[in-house]
Amino acid sequence: MREPADLSQPSYDPRELLNAQPVIITVVDPATFTVQFQNATGLNKFGDIAGQTCHEKIAGCPAPCSFCKMPEALSTGAVTMNEVMLPNQQWLLVQWSKAVTVDGRSHVIETITDVTDRKRLEEAANRAEKIEALSRLAGGVAHDLNNLLTVITGASEQVSRQLADCRQDQASIRQIQDAVGHAADLTHNLVAFSHHQVVEATVLDVNLTLREMEPKIRQLAGDSVTTTMALGGSCGSVLMAHQQIEDIIRHLVANAREAMPHGGKLRVSTSQRIVTVLAAQEHGVKPGIYAEIAVCDTGCGIEPAMQVHLFEPFYSRGRVRTGRGLGLASLYGIVRQIGGFVEVSSTQGTGSLFEICLPQSDQTQALYRANTQPEVVSDSGTILLVEDNADVRLAVGDMLRGVGYRVYEADDGLEALRFMGNSGVYPQLVLTDVMMPRMTGPQLARRIHMMLPGVKVLLMSAYTDGALELVRGERLAFIPKPFSSSDLIRKIRETLTNESPIS
Repeated sequence: MREPADLSQPSYDPRELLNAQPVIITVVDPATFTVQFQNATGLNKFGDIAGQTCHEKIAGCPAPCSFCKMPEALSTGAVTMNEVMLPNQQWLLVQWSKAVTVDGRSHVIETITDVTDRKRLEEAANRAEKIEALSRLAGGVAHDLNNLLTVITGASEQVSRQLADCRQDQASIRQIQDAVGHAADLTHNLVAFSHHQVVEATVLDVNLTLREMEPKIRQLAGDSVTTTMALGGSCGSVLMAHQQIEDIIRHLVANAREAMPHGGKLRVSTSQRIVTVLAAQEHGVKPGIYAEIAVCDTGCGIEPAMQVHLFEPFYSRGRVRTGRGLGLASLYGIVRQIGGFVEVSSTQGTGSLFEICLPQSDQTQALYRANTQPEVVSDSGTILLVEDNADVRLAVGDMLRGVGYRVYEADDGLEALRFMGNSGVYPQLVLTDVMMPRMTGPQLARRIHMMLPGVKVLLMSAYTDGALELVRGERLAFIPKPFSSSDLIRKIRETLTNESPIS
């Protein structure tokens, strides 16, 4: 009679235990590198490869892999491991451990975990960190350049007025002013790349905006490129400045045209995309519904090794398309600033696809005031200019005096408050820099509004990280440096005709 089973000591089938594991488990004969056993996960991943070499069927290598640590596991008896990337861009964590069979032969248990998703997240984080460091550098350079360009602009306008009757000198001055304009465009792109623009955003219908831009898109693409517009009906709206979406499309189309010097096909399309939690983590954005703008070309394509550098400023290798200069870099900065992301897929000789994903906007959350046409007012009255950079203060003061304003100056916020409290002068407008020692421009604006509610305040800045954070969220009039005297006067008129002192 059989003894009853001892239920306190359950027994298991080793194969069933191995087949239940979510990782790939393979037993390999180290003498021949042939596969002796696979668990169910391994069979699902690679198919039945028993009796065939692991390096050929798993890694796609004709000879034992250079990354293989199987010999080390055999000699030491310790568990060895390595993270490897297969030719199909798949990442595997491989672990090797020694196992002795019942007849005394040594085999190796190879455990494989697919870590592709984790590696992609790590690489995305590393790329984002690198781009963020470059953006901080770009923003700092732009800040100093914008201050210098403001000085140059003011000085050139002053000289132009003094030499109004000399035609030859006027031509030289115009040359200087044109160069300043090109330099200002460069700093605009630097600030866009640093994703720290201060912009007046509004709710934009993506399809309507692109439809209005269609003539510009076709003109920029050129006659040798066949352009197709395929705008999806459910793309939705986004919260951004009109100039930002124009810059994005302009950079993408110019990039595509560069890839098709002898002509080709360009397709601009829109659609709606649902960004899952995993996808949001990979791109560093929030999950939700996004408006997608896709620009596809039939150009020369981009090497895989170069694609990771596409959004770095001034990156260039050879004569193939790489986003030379700041075009794609500033595009990346714009998209990141509004909480979106960019995906690129490209094959050499076939073409490229750029997908721009922008978070859809709830129009009820649009708190930005609409643009209005200011009434024309006389360029007279009193302005208090608050600026800690003496050269900039001199240049801006000359701009204002040149059109008839009475200008008083202070080199920081505390001096401005003392002047207003002790001098008996009550300016119509205070023009103040954002970042200054002892007191910021927004802090000064609040103090002025408490003292003299009727005084208007206009902020100006050449950009710094801190300036952006101070201006964003404050309902204050703002003008970025560098600016010409006409730009400044236009903004002053707009600020003075606005109903609210703090607008």
